[in-house]
Amino acid sequence: MQLYSTEWISAFNEAVAGLDAEPGVSFRMVQVVHGGPGGTVRIVLEVTDGRISLRHASPDEPAPQVTVSVSFGDAFALCQGELDPAKLLAAGRVKVRGDLSVLVKGQALMAAAVERLDALSKRTTS
Repeated sequence: MQLYSTEWISAFNEAVAGLDAEPGVSFRMVQVVHGGPGGTVRIVLEVTDGRISLRHASPDEPAPQVTVSVSFGDAFALCQGELDPAKLLAAGRVKVRGDLSVLVKGQALMAAAVERLDALSKRTTS
C-alpha cells in the first residue's frame, strides 16, 4: 500500500487506535512531503488529549503549531525505519517551522506509535 494514500492513512489510524499518551497532550502538526508520486502531499498529524490521528490536509487547513517538510524519499525511508529523524534534522534534510516544543511534547507518543506501526511499514510501498 502506497505511503500517504487514503488506504495507508486508514491503516495508520487503525494501528494507533487506542494508543494513549499523557492526558492533556494536544497539538496539530502538518507534514509537507515533496517529490512523491502524486506531487506534494500535506498530511495532518493531530493529537487530541493524547490520542493520535492522521489525515490529508484540507485546502482551508488552519495554521498548525508546527510544520515539518521532508522529501518523499526521506519520508519513505523514515517509515521503513532506515533513517533516524534526528540525524535528518541535523543534516538539514528536514525543515521545521513553528513551535518546536510540539515535537518534544509528542516524542513519547510517537515512540509508542512506532511499535504499533511495524506491520504497516512492512506493507508500505513508495
